[in-house]
Amino acid sequence: MGGHIVLVVQNSQMHEQLILGLAAEGYCALCFRSVEEAVGYLREPGCPAFVAVFNVTMRRQSDYAAVSELRLARPELQLLFVAQEHSPNLELLSNDESPVGLLDKPLNHPESAAILRKVLRSAPTVSAYDLANEANPSPVSSLLPYSEEFLRRVGLAEVPVLLSGETGVGKEVMARRLRAYSGRADQPFLKLNCAALPPELAESELFGCAKGAFTGANADRQGRFETAQGGTILLDEIGDMDLRLQTKLLQVLQDGEIQPLGSNRTIKVNVRVMAATHRDLTRGIQEGTFREDLYYRLNVVKIVIPPLRERQKEILPLAETLLARHLPKGHALPVISSELREFLIEYHWPGNVRELENVMRRFIVYQDSALLIQELRSVDHRSGLSLAKVANFPDASPLTPLKATEVERKPSAGGRIAERVGAVDGPDRLDRLAEASRIAETEVLLEALEACRWNRRQAAASLQIDYKAFLYKLQKYGIVESKVKRREISA
Repeated sequence: MGGHIVLVVQNSQMHEQLILGLAAEGYCALCFRSVEEAVGYLREPGCPAFVAVFNVTMRRQSDYAAVSELRLARPELQLLFVAQEHSPNLELLSNDESPVGLLDKPLNHPESAAILRKVLRSAPTVSAYDLANEANPSPVSSLLPYSEEFLRRVGLAEVPVLLSGETGVGKEVMARRLRAYSGRADQPFLKLNCAALPPELAESELFGCAKGAFTGANADRQGRFETAQGGTILLDEIGDMDLRLQTKLLQVLQDGEIQPLGSNRTIKVNVRVMAATHRDLTRGIQEGTFREDLYYRLNVVKIVIPPLRERQKEILPLAETLLARHLPKGHALPVISSELREFLIEYHWPGNVRELENVMRRFIVYQDSALLIQELRSVDHRSGLSLAKVANFPDASPLTPLKATEVERKPSAGGRIAERVGAVDGPDRLDRLAEASRIAETEVLLEALEACRWNRRQAAASLQIDYKAFLYKLQKYGIVESKVKRREISA
């Protein structure tokens, strides 16, 4: 018996006895402070949790909406709610087909604990996520060659963690998992993508700013470090951080102090720093783009998450899990043919788990294995872009130099873009690759906007990136919705 349980509680220390008791029985209890954070984790690809207990007041309508969407996305998930005085609408989450469990006593009460254990024993998917079963490991438990006990020790340690791996392997999922093990589980968890913001904006986002520090700074503003006081901050794509910001970050790690932009005052902060990157930071040190002293400050514990192509045994179980998760209610589960199974195992997966999730969503629409295989095969041979991404990863295999690579964007239904970029030997190669990357990212942004009828917030959510970062990218690539387009959509 074993598996992951999510506890949504304001104070994890009040439930320490319950957590230790569950651990002794082989269950791993992950604590989250808010409904939003817990639902975000439970919706992640390959999330191994099969029971979630909500012991917080649900006042906002958005909390009910998030839980309702979660139940549609993961119908196999067992949900328990502790009755709260200011959460009067819990019964609205139940229906005849899928009722939720309601506990009328506090979670640490013996009767509630007994009901929880009964739910754990009767949960239909416990065996699917049995961490002790080496013959059939869960999709996430085998993410990397580290034991659950090791991850628990890292989570409890008050040291920086450096997460390394290709884009889409699940670095943020691992960061949240480590944080859930830590003593800061009931404190804030904030994330900043260092590659999504220009240096000036990233500095004010991290360290805050004083009134009048720059145009538009009409009041003092807290930064992420001050907001995350007592909690955890994840610096995603740390390898793209500006050198000047690296110096200020080093001061935070050394002295535990920040200085807001445009201010002379210093603020003491108590924040655990985790950093994630898909780049080879040692190469960045050699090239002068990353500080060596910062690298050794961050690299106290390093966790390398292997790419999906190196975890072939996980591909099919993870594909089936993601397929079931995104299947609309009432639809029959499409059968993955033997040809598609073989292709999924042999495919290169440059986008890793994130790409696999999108492929499974596409398969639900296509219902055609041959068509999906043909499309993936064309993408796999279309360009050297995926290989360029792999080249930035420290454990990547050596690549044969490209002599002539052609990246082509076929015209969309609206005939927006048709460009051709040739990569040649010589100093222009990096410029060509950068141009090819720009075209590819522009295509992804435009497709997301079209799918959401040019609703920018929905498009940002579908790509799982911050809304401000999404607007910055639209401005960066000159993607502007015209008045004509708006009239067409409204019509």
